[in-house]
Amino acid sequence: MMEFREISFGSDEYLLELALREGVLRKPLGLSLSNEDRGNERGQLHFGLFAPNGDLLACVVAVPCCSDGAKIRQMAVSTSHQRSGLGRKLMAGLEENLRGRGFRRLVLNARASAVGFYEKLGYAGMGETFLEVGLPHLKMGKTI
Repeated sequence: MMEFREISFGSDEYLLELALREGVLRKPLGLSLSNEDRGNERGQLHFGLFAPNGDLLACVVAVPCCSDGAKIRQMAVSTSHQRSGLGRKLMAGLEENLRGRGFRRLVLNARASAVGFYEKLGYAGMGETFLEVGLPHLKMGKTI
């Protein structure tokens, strides 16, 4: 049974998270997570979906941005587990956790290739497509 849980900044699980994000989100683009990218992550909320053996299969970061809002970033599912429903499970766990903390409004910048995934989860596009890390993205939001 998969386990959704918070990841503590700087922990061994956080190092697994960094490796997963690097491999899924940055390496395919010829990019790397720099120290600058991680500099503000101490105050952010990190979550993962873990296999019974402790392997990290999916991760996501939430950045509190106001009293009842958070920006979702760096959502990644291991390549071998993509299209298996783990992304939906991860986002459901995230939304439940954030709702319990008093968050009501979520925003994220979705890669164009992931817009359909987020639409199925109830997120709606906001504004025009823009480039980020060299790829087209769309800002999306949801009230939880």
